[in-house]
Amino acid sequence: MSGIHLHPHDILDEGTDSILNRLAKMGEIDRLFVEVNTIFERNPYPVGNLPHNPVHDVVMGTGTLHVKLDDHQQGALYQRVDPTILEGHDPLMLIKQKTDGTGIKVIPWVNILNGDFAGNLNDNMVVNFHGDPVEHWLCPNAPDVVELWKNTFSRLQQTYGYDTYLIDRIRFPDWAGKSVNPSGLFTCFCPHCQQKMRKQNIDIEKLIATLNQLVILLHQDQYETVVDYLLHDPLIKQWQQFRQQSITHFVSALLHDVNQSNGSLKLWLDLWPPAYSWILGQNYTELTKLSPALKHFPYHKLGGGADVQGLIEFFATAPEQKEIAFKAFLRLFKLPYDISYQQFKQQGFPIAFVKHQNDIVRQHSQPGTFIFSGIQMWNIDPQNLLDAVNAAKLSACDDLLYYCYGWATEELFAAVGQQSRNG
Repeated sequence: MSGIHLHPHDILDEGTDSILNRLAKMGEIDRLFVEVNTIFERNPYPVGNLPHNPVHDVVMGTGTLHVKLDDHQQGALYQRVDPTILEGHDPLMLIKQKTDGTGIKVIPWVNILNGDFAGNLNDNMVVNFHGDPVEHWLCPNAPDVVELWKNTFSRLQQTYGYDTYLIDRIRFPDWAGKSVNPSGLFTCFCPHCQQKMRKQNIDIEKLIATLNQLVILLHQDQYETVVDYLLHDPLIKQWQQFRQQSITHFVSALLHDVNQSNGSLKLWLDLWPPAYSWILGQNYTELTKLSPALKHFPYHKLGGGADVQGLIEFFATAPEQKEIAFKAFLRLFKLPYDISYQQFKQQGFPIAFVKHQNDIVRQHSQPGTFIFSGIQMWNIDPQNLLDAVNAAKLSACDDLLYYCYGWATEELFAAVGQQSRNG
């Protein structure tokens, strides 16, 4: 049995009966991962329309909270509540009322460090190496972030009764978002991070100078030289390790604090594929000491969930330079594929990417970790979807987690269902 992601607008616009009837066609869904708070994402991403939503063709995520919680604005930080909640709607409660007592398990899905937050932002935001805040991103080393989520999870459990949650956006920024911004990778240099870096004898001034040099090299099309720095420079490596320690410590502190009362809360991890996770601060070996389960998303048609095309075209303009930049990208992220950039734009990565990344996740995770392989279920034809499903089932993962209900066409639900019935 497998899982699937649901967004709040799916529930409010289509209704729970319609959703469950459509999911029944797949024949294998017993877990619903229901989004608690949105990110700044176009639904569907990056283009197209919602194929079976009777109300909206497109929905823009606004980083807001989609649950009803008492006293949500208490504390130094809080997340803005979505207008639909203020109007009296409650998508998570609707799905709870429909699934309680059935064989379907609901796992609320929570975006942690990225959203429309308010309160004491100046002391809690991610800061890039230029000293500029990165909009809508909280720093894992900031003083009030753990307290924000401790209070939120406590209220979620009191209100809805769930004790298991999937936590997403537990990382530093990548280069994507409302627009392509590679400087998000060169974070965080807030006072709290700088204080901790100095305690680890990281030469911050030299580090910033090195990052500035990398920017110059990128604009000079010296992509391979930049890759050499990112893979081998001792100071860069020390800083990358610091970032990974920061995320691991944050998750550890969050788990400790949310479980001070009754100790029953479990946080599952939503991580990037291992090709990219290291550069965003995620260390599978350490994080899986803290959680019994994880999901990652080896979406082969989308380059593993990364905006590969956005990054390449941010730096390169001429076709030959794009090919050079793409080859450097493959080397940086240890992607052993002999494909051109033009081939990638048309086909994505080879289907082997799915099994390859799942097997690496198993190798890097603690023994016994339950691994969901994310399955791309949009902007893909039925045969490509089934190829990804089959590749995942031949890998070291334990189960599948489809992304996502609201973006998938009817033919994709039917394809999964037909394969399920055929065994």
